[in-house]
Amino acid sequence: MNPLLIATLAAGAAVGLGVWAVLGLLVPQRVDLLDALNRERGLAKLTSPVRVQHPDQEVSRLAAAQLALETRLSKLSIATPDSDLRVIEMSRGNFLLIRLGVVFGGLLVIPIYTLLFVAFGYGVAPAIPAVIGLVAAGVGWALVGRIVHGRAEERRREMRYALVSYLTLLALHRAAGEGMASALELAAASSPTWTFRRIDQRVASSLRTGGAAWDGLANLATELGIEELADLSSIADNAGTQGAGVYSTLLARAQALRNELQSQEEAAASIASARMVVPKAMLGIVTLIFLLYPAVIRIAG
Repeated sequence: MNPLLIATLAAGAAVGLGVWAVLGLLVPQRVDLLDALNRERGLAKLTSPVRVQHPDQEVSRLAAAQLALETRLSKLSIATPDSDLRVIEMSRGNFLLIRLGVVFGGLLVIPIYTLLFVAFGYGVAPAIPAVIGLVAAGVGWALVGRIVHGRAEERRREMRYALVSYLTLLALHRAAGEGMASALELAAASSPTWTFRRIDQRVASSLRTGGAAWDGLANLATELGIEELADLSSIADNAGTQGAGVYSTLLARAQALRNELQSQEEAAASIASARMVVPKAMLGIVTLIFLLYPAVIRIAG
């Protein structure tokens, strides 16, 4: 068989495998809705990763080595999207480890291709794989950051949707005669989803340290970068310290947030529909060419 054909097929197979891996990382998988609501969200905890207990000593050693490497990387003076990492509960060391792994992969893949072609007798200028390797490493570095930012924005969006339900539940508990602190706790404990658990953790943590329950909401608003949580903290503060009635205020805030999210979804749908115009036009042109091609060839002949 032709050596060039073998090299081409091997290179194509490697590229296909890489594209499949990238798409598997970028495209979310379709899972059962109940499982998606109950599972733990995020890639890792914000705190130091927990060592994996496994009967195989090699796995334990690998986990310990990964933990040590992440600890060393977290001490480096490298810029990281800390706000996004806090949202998805990923440690700084874990993020840098993934990012450096992707960069090294990009740097190594091009020399592997070069050796493959050289093994079949086809020389390649050294500058070409070096430049392509640097480009691949840069793309990988940026891609990891974009994926983390995208997941953080998705979680922020989920938190805003959950706030609509949380505000409604909070208003109902207040109407039932509960105090503001108690209503915040009861509303947060009403759902096992990660959004309600995150609110419950901050409220409980604030109460354990002797602070007000709404202080935990303010801290969570700063951590996630969500203004609606800060508004809720202010409303709860007024109700808890001044005894103001907030039932109608909470319902109005929930309705306003619901309308805002609906407007955003409608705007996103309009943009998506506008983007489909070009593919539809191209498909129509190709179909027209396909239909007219036999007649044109017959006339020209």
